[in-house]
Amino acid sequence: MAITATDYQWINDYSDLAEAYCAVLVRGVTVQEFLRGMRAKPLGNLSGYTELEQRTRDVWDQHSGNEYLIGTTTVPGDQGEWVLGLEINGYLGTLPHLVAPLSSGTRLVAHFCNVNAHDQFLWYEDGTLRTFFEPLFPTDRDGSTPDELVELMAEVGFDLRADEEELVDSLTTEAAFALAARLTGVHLTPELLGRATFTAGLVPWSATKDS
Repeated sequence: MAITATDYQWINDYSDLAEAYCAVLVRGVTVQEFLRGMRAKPLGNLSGYTELEQRTRDVWDQHSGNEYLIGTTTVPGDQGEWVLGLEINGYLGTLPHLVAPLSSGTRLVAHFCNVNAHDQFLWYEDGTLRTFFEPLFPTDRDGSTPDELVELMAEVGFDLRADEEELVDSLTTEAAFALAARLTGVHLTPELLGRATFTAGLVPWSATKDS
């Protein structure tokens, strides 16, 4: 059965993840290549999502937003292995100067939401941003092929009617996870996150600036 937004309602059981997150999926790169692309210093391994969440809190307490923690792990998907980069209360996957080069020669999908309900979904192919939109407002799209995903967006659960009240009530974050799954073949589950070994990386604030 095809994955839809309802398959990701479990996210609401993970309060930190549901409130603010960024997830990046890249096909055919190694964890080390991903961390270099994110300008991250490796910090060692973390056992499962719970430890990633706790280490994220520790980094925030220690660095007050001057350093960002990202957890990376390999996951199975379409056409081989992918790297998942997961941040709790992060946004690195939305920065073009970081993710566009990582997508060179491959596919990259990223999505993000913060505590103020600002959100983004990005689909890159070989360095080109194919589709970009805010999941809360999926009728307003950009990129080189802004309408290519419209049918798939509707299938996973995005409300494409131009009615703001209807959009607010829809499962926007869940639909973003589902759309990423359909574009990558990577289906994230609580079980997968719980048993994953994440290689942590620490990204300095300076890396968030395009220079």
